[in-house]
Amino acid sequence: MIEQLSRWSWRRALLLLALLAILPGAAALFLLTTRDQMMRSAENEVNADVAALTRLTDVDGVVTAIEVLEDRGARGASGGLAYLLLDPENGATLAGNMERWPRSIPRVPTGKPIVAAGESPVLIGRVMLLDDHFLLFTGRRIEGFAALRDRTIQVVGGFTVIILAGGLIFAFLSIRTAEKRIAAIEATLTAFSQGRRSVRIEDRRRDPLGRVSARVNALLDLLREKLRHHELIAEQIAHELRGPVARAATAIQARSDDPAQASLLARATIDDLLQMIDGVLFITGMRIRDLKVERVPLHEVASEIAELFGEVAESKEIELERSLHPAFIMGERALIERLMANLVDNALKYSPPGSSLRLRVRADADGALLEISDKGQGLANFPETPGMLLARGQATQDVAGTGLGLALVLRIAERHDAQVHFADREDGGLTVAVRFTPESAGAPGPPTT
Repeated sequence: MIEQLSRWSWRRALLLLALLAILPGAAALFLLTTRDQMMRSAENEVNADVAALTRLTDVDGVVTAIEVLEDRGARGASGGLAYLLLDPENGATLAGNMERWPRSIPRVPTGKPIVAAGESPVLIGRVMLLDDHFLLFTGRRIEGFAALRDRTIQVVGGFTVIILAGGLIFAFLSIRTAEKRIAAIEATLTAFSQGRRSVRIEDRRRDPLGRVSARVNALLDLLREKLRHHELIAEQIAHELRGPVARAATAIQARSDDPAQASLLARATIDDLLQMIDGVLFITGMRIRDLKVERVPLHEVASEIAELFGEVAESKEIELERSLHPAFIMGERALIERLMANLVDNALKYSPPGSSLRLRVRADADGALLEISDKGQGLANFPETPGMLLARGQATQDVAGTGLGLALVLRIAERHDAQVHFADREDGGLTVAVRFTPESAGAPGPPTT
């Protein structure tokens, strides 16, 4: 995200530089184009003058041509007309409106107009021979080009100053706005760390900082759910620790006259507590250690778990139905076995005698799916908060256990990027579905017999 912010800033800096580069370039192109047009127009006028003077000299003689040129000069002919008639023998000026012969123009006839170097304004013209003796330079001064060039430079300079000033103002405002938005992110994180878990960043813009805010909000949502889940487990563990101790204290007090029986009750309570503590330590340790990842045949694990709990199901007269299709995932087999065993064990505990329990495994385009359905208590018997579904895993007077089975299931699923869903069955009971995503699910293999 920092890299995106950097790219975002560089893009705007490059845009400003591009504008600063385009303006002089566009101005230069405009000047060159205008100069070329003015030069072509002047060349055409010069060629027309040469043709007219040549015809006039041939018909009426050089004296008439000189009179026409003098008349033009006396009337102040427009269009930047420049001309000079010399006698090449003595260099005397016979007619013209120029103070001197252009230094860079040769004193020989030229077949086409040429530009006089070093003249200001720009001068373009031709040299022709009149009456086979006199040299005439006729041309045009391109007087408007210098003014146009100066004006263009002024305009470009003004726009450059405006763009630079606007860029500085924009940069200043952008920095101030970014600082305020970053301060809002910091304030939100501080408030969240102080216990205000519902606080979020109010930033809906679609720029990089807006995307940062959206990701921070998503992270805070996830953290809030994780914290609620951990608090629930902590409350559940505290409840489960108090329960055995309270029951044992009551029972021991009732058997105060029988020390041996009281000792057995105390030992049983300690065993229960140690079992619970082992479960808590296992869950905690599983969060920090690396998984031993391998390709796990989910259908084979389900078949083994069904065989393992077959006798328990028979003893409770519960029919254990199986629908196992080839499905593979990437994970730690021992943890997957424990997840499945806890779900099946929990379902058997809450299934009434004479009911059925269905174990299903299949693979599809969304990954791999494990489903366990029973006829026990559904969601209606528990609070609506999803995390409180763990309450069904708690030990009760009728069902023994540590209460950590489903907590362990959720933790194992989390480590395998899997989702656990709980849903009521239409005919009564509960269905627990564990969805392994395509990232954690392997490609289906051949059917097993």
